[in-house]
Amino acid sequence: MLAPVRESLANHEPIHWNRVYRLPWYVYFNHAVHIAKGVGCSTCHVRVDEMALTQQVAQLTMGWCVGCHRDPAPVLRPHDQIYNMSWQPAPKQAELGAEFMRVRHIDPRRLIECSVCHR
Repeated sequence: MLAPVRESLANHEPIHWNRVYRLPWYVYFNHAVHIAKGVGCSTCHVRVDEMALTQQVAQLTMGWCVGCHRDPAPVLRPHDQIYNMSWQPAPKQAELGAEFMRVRHIDPRRLIECSVCHR
């Protein structure tokens, strides 16, 4: 499984990556915004650290995304947990999520405006 990584290093050539998630051309997505606001990798990509080969799990439909945009509090994490694939919401996640929304200036009313995701 690591042979392509070793070859890339030995030959000083970039690895050819196969895209797993494809979004329509009119959808704008920025990982950096999600990470900055506290949405962890496994929220959308599940436990890729446990996959032999990365595969798409979430459908990333408009309804799926809008559901989270309407109520992001359940998935918001402390910044030091963004890359923790085994992170689980705290028992008081509703309160913590609401606080994260307040201090990170997350307004669900703005998150469902069309131009947030469509350009």
